[in-house]
Amino acid sequence: MRVFGHRGSPGFPRFGENTLTSFRKALDAGAAGIELDVRRCGDGTIVVIHDATIDRTTNGAGPVSGLSYAQLSRFDAGHGDSIPRLDAVLDDVGPRGITNIELKEFGMATEIVRLIVGRKLEDRVIVSAFDEPDNAADSNAKWVELEQFGSLPTALLCKKSTLERIGCEGLIDAVHQHGANAIHAAANCVTSELLDLGQRHGIPVRVWTINNPSEALRWRDLGIEAIFSDSPAACLAALAP
Repeated sequence: MRVFGHRGSPGFPRFGENTLTSFRKALDAGAAGIELDVRRCGDGTIVVIHDATIDRTTNGAGPVSGLSYAQLSRFDAGHGDSIPRLDAVLDDVGPRGITNIELKEFGMATEIVRLIVGRKLEDRVIVSAFDEPDNAADSNAKWVELEQFGSLPTALLCKKSTLERIGCEGLIDAVHQHGANAIHAAANCVTSELLDLGQRHGIPVRVWTINNPSEALRWRDLGIEAIFSDSPAACLAALAP
């Protein structure tokens, strides 16, 4: 079972998430890859940040969409790091493992594809999105946006509310409909039915967010293909032979 660093390796409660230091820490610990979140800032630059504002994750305040990158880069996102640009992250850690790029907004596909292809990272990325808002109040990425990534690996993000709305078979149908390659599901919505259907259709199910090493062992024993963790080093230590 593979372990991905969720927003790198910020620990939990998270501090210094989605920064170059956090990503390097996860990969240095042996994680197979990292997960990060992207949205546009005020000047159109694609930046790596989960929330629609910088209030929670930096020492500044204000909407990401209302600040230029020059303004954003002045704030501390943890351990002295600033909010990184996506291109800088791909340059720094892209060749070292898999980078799971979670879309937080519409309209970034063309530019993200260009960034990936230009660096020859087509086999080292996964692009994922929700079909409904996640915890960020204005998140509006949709599964249909994933269709614009062509042959690049993509995954449907799934919460409990999603599964309650469309069911396990509906989720499998959505994977086929949108040309996705995997399901990234919240731990509280992964059922034996979903695991069985995924296996039957050759669709890997990856689970987030697993921070307890004993839980990592349980998911491994259930046959999960990968987990996302805020503390990848601890989970990897538990999984070691």
